[in-house]
Amino acid sequence: MMGVVLPVVLVILTVLTGLVITQVKRGTTDERLAANARETVMLDNAAQTTLRWCEWRVIDRPFNTVTVAGTTTTPAWRIAANWNDANSLNFTGTALMTGINGDPTCIVEDATCELQPPISPTGMNASGCNGIDSRWRKFRITARVRINAPDLPNGWREMMAQSELRLYTD
Repeated sequence: MMGVVLPVVLVILTVLTGLVITQVKRGTTDERLAANARETVMLDNAAQTTLRWCEWRVIDRPFNTVTVAGTTTTPAWRIAANWNDANSLNFTGTALMTGINGDPTCIVEDATCELQPPISPTGMNASGCNGIDSRWRKFRITARVRINAPDLPNGWREMMAQSELRLYTD
């Protein structure tokens, strides 16, 4: 009976060590999941903020806003050249939130021709696309926020948000 105590204690210590290691791994995984969720929420908030800035810019100056065009098969936001500074609304150097300087950018697509007539009374200013009153405008706005992500192969983590804005202009 005297030789049994040592093996029993060793088995109990081995089991307890395994449980501690499992809990540490679980805690690390939970911490990483929480950090990813927090970053996703922050990026989404930053993208929504950028989208609101761009909507305000279009509402304020609908005829003086740089717009881009998509194609019938490719939307404007999928065309890489549209994200260049010359084709987009860029807020470079703007800190959106503490810890996020996400290179906020928007592209604005003039989608007025997608509107379906009749929008205004027949014959009134129907000089726009498809006989639409030329005072009506439709814009598709896509906002993008990017942050450095050295853990990813392309080096960027990004979030996008999109809205459509219909305006009646005089």
